[in-house]
Amino acid sequence: MKDSLIFDLDGTLWDSTKQIKIVWTSIAKQYNIDLNKIPIESIMGLSNSDIIAKFFNNNPSLGNSFLNECQNSENEFLAIHGGNIYPNTIDTIQELSKKYNLYIVSNCQKGYIETFLNFYNLNHYFKDFECSGNTNLPKASNIQLLMARNGIDSSIYIGDTEKDHDAAINSNNRFIWASYGFGTCKDYDYTIKDIKELLDIL
Repeated sequence: MKDSLIFDLDGTLWDSTKQIKIVWTSIAKQYNIDLNKIPIESIMGLSNSDIIAKFFNNNPSLGNSFLNECQNSENEFLAIHGGNIYPNTIDTIQELSKKYNLYIVSNCQKGYIETFLNFYNLNHYFKDFECSGNTNLPKASNIQLLMARNGIDSSIYIGDTEKDHDAAINSNNRFIWASYGFGTCKDYDYTIKDIKELLDIL
């Protein structure tokens, strides 16, 4: 059986902040929300509950309504326009899939991973995926859920933030930090500046 690699999405495989800003700016006007107080880069990779706690703790119902509308529109917009996939990602995924079973676990909304896979025609390279939008579970739990579903005993999680590192550790996996992404990380097994470096590390 092939070994397994599990990827984060935002900040690891692509950067969709530019496209998400377009969507959020339009919807924020309808809600009279000052988007300058919600830096898009700072919320990439966060769950809805984390975003609401950080920016809408005084009005969680507003935050929930706003996020739901934004995320539904995100999926529709990205399905047409795509995001900015990182250099060498497609070629690296193609090569890795020859030796490893590939998976994605993200804190995104339902349908977001599918949008990424469909836009870049990458469905056949990934065996399975999971997200908090499907389960309402934290990332570590979703990693464990995906691993159990696919009979995976141990894996390597590849992400770009400290929270990704924590999720890897809490699900008993090793961690590779994608330093080109959105976050910082103090502890990791390996670090990469370009996704193609995985081909040498692994």
